Amino acid sequence: MSHSHTTRPLIGLVSSRDGEKKMMNQRYMDAVWFAGGLPVVLSYTTDPVKLSEYAAIFDGFLFSGGVDVDPVKYGEEKMFDSVEIDSVRDEFEEALFKAVYPTGKPILGICRGIQSINVWLGGTLHQHLDGHRQEASAEERTHPIEIYEGSMLHRICGKTEVLVNTFHHQAIKTPASSLTVDAVSPEGYIEAVHEEGHRFLFATQFHPEFYWQRDDDDHSAAIFKAFLNACR
Repeated sequence: MSHSHTTRPLIGLVSSRDGEKKMMNQRYMDAVWFAGGLPVVLSYTTDPVKLSEYAAIFDGFLFSGGVDVDPVKYGEEKMFDSVEIDSVRDEFEEALFKAVYPTGKPILGICRGIQSINVWLGGTLHQHLDGHRQEASAEERTHPIEIYEGSMLHRICGKTEVLVNTFHHQAIKTPASSLTVDAVSPEGYIEAVHEEGHRFLFATQFHPEFYWQRDDDDHSAAIFKAFLNACR
């Protein structure tokens, strides 16, 4: 008796941590599963052998939200008390990105993810911005973003303006030279980027994992589906 089943792409997720505990919001995992992937939370390591195995085994990688990238990583000193640093995560994430990026395998970044990817590729960040953490629940989309025509996000969702949520106090200042800006907030802060020529390297400042199930969603489910399609 044979069991037919679809093989789901394996997606390696970068989690936050609290000491020895890994912290992964279920929303990321649900969104990856919904889009057709099998989410796996990655163990932190800087061992090149383990990292090369990750790069070989997994079909795609999701760099999730979390605390801030150490400003020393982009040539600055910490300037605000609000900057929270986890150097262990920084070291793992940078090593993972540098192992995965050359393979051309799909990479999706969300919130901290857009910031860290930008830094690992040579860009810089605004260390602190006021007023970008909404009071409303994360499912509520509280401000519009302008999506540039012809950008990757425009190709994914077919829209030039959508509403998104906002839970960050940092953002890209100088984009890495290889990244193209897809979308900006009303104040001009960068909300999404991609890398041309890469099979799928895309990142958002907003958190699409919180509202892809909404009836009025017009872009977030499409982002996860585009990511998983690239992972196949």
